[in-house]
Amino acid sequence: MVKATVNKWGNALGVRIPKDIRERMGLHDGSQVDIDVDDDRIVITPERQHVTSIGRYRVPDLRHLFAEYDGDYAPGEDGFAAPAGEEAL
Repeated sequence: MVKATVNKWGNALGVRIPKDIRERMGLHDGSQVDIDVDDDRIVITPERQHVTSIGRYRVPDLRHLFAEYDGDYAPGEDGFAAPAGEEAL
């Protein structure tokens, strides 16, 4: 366990994460983390990208991207231009 000090950072408070912990957790400048409270603990968890492999390519995991999609989508007109020919409406 490592002790840290809470310091003023603009209008907020911040804690510095020591280098060995950052490296172990794969954190870098700009990393996103989730912060939660569990009883009397503050829990900071690195946000992991949900990716899958297709051959040699790593791509976003579509199951994760659409996990909260409820199918309620109603497309509308884009409003860019009027019909220009014999479009079926």
